[in-house]
Amino acid sequence: MKNVPLLIGTLVGTLAIVIGLAVVFSKPEPAKIVDTSVLVKDDRPTKGTKGAKVTVVEFSDLQCPSCKAAEPEVLRVLAQYPKDVYFIYRHFPLPTVHQHAQAAAQAAEAAKTVNKFWEMHDLLFATQSEWENLDEPAFNKKLEEYVQKLAIDKSDFQKKMNSKEIKDAVAADVSDGTRAGVDGTPTFFVNGQLTSAPQLFSTVESALSVNK
Repeated sequence: MKNVPLLIGTLVGTLAIVIGLAVVFSKPEPAKIVDTSVLVKDDRPTKGTKGAKVTVVEFSDLQCPSCKAAEPEVLRVLAQYPKDVYFIYRHFPLPTVHQHAQAAAQAAEAAKTVNKFWEMHDLLFATQSEWENLDEPAFNKKLEEYVQKLAIDKSDFQKKMNSKEIKDAVAADVSDGTRAGVDGTPTFFVNGQLTSAPQLFSTVESALSVNK
């Protein structure tokens, strides 16, 4: 019985340590903030108002089902805050997972040279199920259909798509994304704050409330 107070003291002390560790490890990590000079490039496809209160940067893979699924949320943000949000799209193809991701990114970049980036971007997402499982020859044939549908010159498009300039543009996006800590798609940054797709709208709203 003499050891009862000691036992109780030991149990209380142990419980205090366990509770203390639980509190420490349960604290949410601070939001990751990335230097916008890494994220924002003037030559990238954009929507919204340049110089707006909030800048949203997305790193995306055109063959990624999750990126396609996140697209309505991007459109929702832009529809709700057309004057307050500036959206920048950047490529982050994952060719080890998605066999046509690199080619799709280059196709969108080639379309960009004739001011049809968003048309190609939207078409590739809308038809993703048509081409994602094709072999390379069949994918290239499908891409020709899309080029014709968008009234883009076929021969010029093919030259541009496979040019060093286009490949370098995609590679620059991937390089900046890697520097920013992107390791999957879609990845969003709201005024430099790393944000998941489900949290995009609420994070934009929070950023706007701070910048009123």
